[in-house]
Amino acid sequence: MVSKDAAMLAEDFEDELTCPVCLMLFADPRTLPCGNSHNVCLECAKGLWQNKSNQVAANSITCPVCRANCVCPSGVERLPLNLALKNMVEKLEAAQKGKSLGRKPSVRRKFKCDVCEKKPAVMECVTCVVKYCDACLETCHPKERAVFKAHVVTPMEPVSGRSCETHEGQPLSFFCTQCGVMVCAHCLLMGSHMEHPRVSLHTAVADRKAQFLTAVETLKTKHALVQDFTVHAEAAMKELTGSCRTIRHQAESDCEMLRMRVNELQQKLVQVVDARERQRRAVLKGQLEGQRQKLSVWGAMLQRANQILADDDGAVFLDVCTNVLDKQLRGAADASLHPPTLQTVTPGLTLNLSHVLSSLSNMHFVELLVPPAPSAVTCVEHHSQGDSSLLITWKCDTVNEDPNTFVVEQRRLHETWPLAHDKHPWVEIYKGPSRTCTAGGLQDNVSYCFRISATNSSGSSPWSPPSIFTAGRPPPPASLILLHRTWRALTIAWAGEPALCSRHCSYLVELSPDSSRPEWRQVYTV
Repeated sequence: MVSKDAAMLAEDFEDELTCPVCLMLFADPRTLPCGNSHNVCLECAKGLWQNKSNQVAANSITCPVCRANCVCPSGVERLPLNLALKNMVEKLEAAQKGKSLGRKPSVRRKFKCDVCEKKPAVMECVTCVVKYCDACLETCHPKERAVFKAHVVTPMEPVSGRSCETHEGQPLSFFCTQCGVMVCAHCLLMGSHMEHPRVSLHTAVADRKAQFLTAVETLKTKHALVQDFTVHAEAAMKELTGSCRTIRHQAESDCEMLRMRVNELQQKLVQVVDARERQRRAVLKGQLEGQRQKLSVWGAMLQRANQILADDDGAVFLDVCTNVLDKQLRGAADASLHPPTLQTVTPGLTLNLSHVLSSLSNMHFVELLVPPAPSAVTCVEHHSQGDSSLLITWKCDTVNEDPNTFVVEQRRLHETWPLAHDKHPWVEIYKGPSRTCTAGGLQDNVSYCFRISATNSSGSSPWSPPSIFTAGRPPPPASLILLHRTWRALTIAWAGEPALCSRHCSYLVELSPDSSRPEWRQVYTV
């Protein structure tokens, strides 16, 4: 077993037992022929051999400590082994892990910056074998410069505790962007990822974390939008259920009302048929009674006449009774040659259902929508003959089959009151289906405010935004000033448009080269 004193002594020399390339305890340490007997791991020496610059001789490498040229005619594998240093490393590892053999990764120690030698080092360039603090790395080893782009820069503190599976004990300090995997420094110096584009693990983690956070924030935003949509959709579904329940009940009530109306109509029609039947029955009954009386009298007369005709005695025709019967028979035959005309028994009533059945078959729900507020309110004409008047026009879409009815209101504006605090009352000046109206009886140079609402069978729209127009002929422009001039052009400005918005006011500018004998020429109109 290694003694406690030996272990403490070995730990005191841990800095001297650390490879200047991989910053780990030496593994198979080899002495470089640099003149200062500096040592490196055999694997690190192979990496320096494979990644040496073009300025170094073919059989040489550069010492990572003193930067001296080390000639290796037989290759780095033939460099002398520092057996004493190897034994000290094994004793230190045995003291730290309680084992006598086997190299395990050691914890990186805190190093100072090799440039300023004051601040703690945070990054190391494996190619230059120089440790840097943040300030010195940005100043002395900027990654933007072309000469440093191929250098391998690794953090002093590993981002992850994972080790390379190919190179035992080497921490994963880089990210190969070509292969998309984490690699160690040896993978970049001598492994399968040589000359692959790479970034430090800190940078890769920061980039991926930024992308991850961006995706998370985007998803949070979309999640909030979808959640808000679901809340509104659920509320809309509840509203839909309630409105459909109301419409369903209303449809049942309307159909019940139709059934009641049909029942009432049925009773009314039955009463009409009953009345017509009683009328026709009374007429037929009177006729029938009269004819039955005739049948009774005439039957008796015919029976008596048959008896006389059957008698063998011819003198019977000369009897008084026979003479009376003969008179009665001739009188009846002369008075009623034909029975009365029998009128049509059927009342002739026919219920016309074609229109009703067509209406019922075409009966359906109609989606009634309130019209939108009228827009594009303009004053397209202006008359000043007698009383001033304005022709107001507007636009409005028809959402239902029934046309819109428009209501136009007018209000005179006070010269100093703001529009929101104007106390003049609104006066209705038009109501009808047209999209134009004339506002008459207006005072010159006075501004008026107009608003319009549309109404259909579903309801009334909101009022349109107030539109202000000024009646009468505008005053002449004043305060003509020169803003800019050149040898060929003049820029002028003027004041004179009414203060309370006269949208329909246009201007005409004329020019005369001689004020004594003016010959005016139009140069501008708008």
